[in-house]
Amino acid sequence: MEVAQLLQALLSEQTPALPDLTVLRSARYLSWALVLAALSMVASRRLSRPWRCGLAALLMLWTLIPGPVSPAFWLSLAFQMPSLMSTAIAAWLFVRLGQDKPDRLASLMQNKFGKTGLLVAVVLGWLLLLDTFAVLPVSMYSTGFSPIVLGLWALLALMPWLFWGSQAAACQLSLLLILVLTVHVVLRVPTGNVWDALIDPWLWLILQWLALREGLGQLSAKWRAPKATRA
Repeated sequence: MEVAQLLQALLSEQTPALPDLTVLRSARYLSWALVLAALSMVASRRLSRPWRCGLAALLMLWTLIPGPVSPAFWLSLAFQMPSLMSTAIAAWLFVRLGQDKPDRLASLMQNKFGKTGLLVAVVLGWLLLLDTFAVLPVSMYSTGFSPIVLGLWALLALMPWLFWGSQAAACQLSLLLILVLTVHVVLRVPTGNVWDALIDPWLWLILQWLALREGLGQLSAKWRAPKATRA
C-alpha cells in the first residue's frame, strides 16, 4: 500500500493546466461538428457522393452556429465534448468517406497495428471504468494531469514509427497519437487530463463493439474451417 501511495504522489504532484474557456467553447463546437458530420457520412454512405457530402456539410454548419440552436449546445450540456481522439478519427472518416474510399476503412481491422490499437483502447477504457469505482490501488484518472504520463504516451506514440516505420499503418498510428497529444499539450482540451484527450465513453463503447465483432468473426472462421476440412 505504501508503494502505491508513493507512486500516486509522484504521478499526481502537479498543478493541472486547464484549458482557456474561450478555446474550450470553440473546441466543443468544432469537435461535435466533426463527429456529427462523420456520423452522417457513415449513415448515408449508400447515397451518392454529392448527397452524402451535402448533408454532412449542412449538419456541420448547423452545429457550428453558436447558441441553443446548435446541437453542440445541448450535447455539450450532457456529454461535455468528445475526446481529441474521437475528433481526429471523425475528421479522418469524414475525409475518407468523402473521397469514396470505404475499402480503406475495412482494411484497418485487418492489420496488426489497427488490432493492437483497438485492444489497447479497450483495455484502457476498462481500467478507467474500474478507477471510477476506486478498485485500482492508484487513482488512474488523476495521473492524467502528470507530465510523466504525458511523456510516456509521447514515447509510446513514437514506437510504431521507430520500429515499423516502413509500414504505412504504423506511421499512421504514430501520426494519429502524436497529433492528439500535440493538440492536448497546446490547447489543454478537453479537460487538461490526457485520458480525456485519448478516450471517451462513447468511443470506448464503439471500439468494444468493433473488438467484439472482430473476435466473433475470428471464432466463426476457426469453427467453420474444421467443418470445411471434414466435408
